Amino acid sequence: MNNRLFFFPGHGRYVLFTAAALEHMYRHAQRRIWHKEAGGEIYAIDPDANGLIVTSALGPNRGDRRTRCSFNPDIEAAKRDRERQFAVGLHAVGLWHTHPEPHPSPSGQDRQTTEEYLSAFQGDRERYLMVIVGNFGNPPNMKVCAISQNTRTKWVELVEESTSSVPTHDHGNNTWS
Repeated sequence: MNNRLFFFPGHGRYVLFTAAALEHMYRHAQRRIWHKEAGGEIYAIDPDANGLIVTSALGPNRGDRRTRCSFNPDIEAAKRDRERQFAVGLHAVGLWHTHPEPHPSPSGQDRQTTEEYLSAFQGDRERYLMVIVGNFGNPPNMKVCAISQNTRTKWVELVEESTSSVPTHDHGNNTWS
């Protein structure tokens, strides 16, 4: 399995999803009519890097409320996931979930939920990602968006590009500013 690379408009920042994080999300793609939405959070070592590398995805949890077209996380289980990831040096940088559609797009509820998560960081995060995994393609189609509190454009859609010439780690102290 390959990594996937998404760029912010202007190519000043990127998000690289590692094969391990992608594999976890892909396992929950809603490829059959009886599959329920699934989701959780995605994690990276340096949440402020220009080259954000998502190394881990967690969820769904047993206590989540899931239907074909909705996903409501078990808040306490998600909090425990964040604490465990933080203990090994990883930070929550966004949410992921599935949609029962070939070319996923965010709903109003998706946007509202992501905004609420970003607000809950109380200024500790400038941006937060929303990843939606569709039910078509190999690998499945994905929509990656970011919300930002400190710019005129609150929501941006990231554009996927080939990972053949991008490093898999970032040693600099780059920031998302």
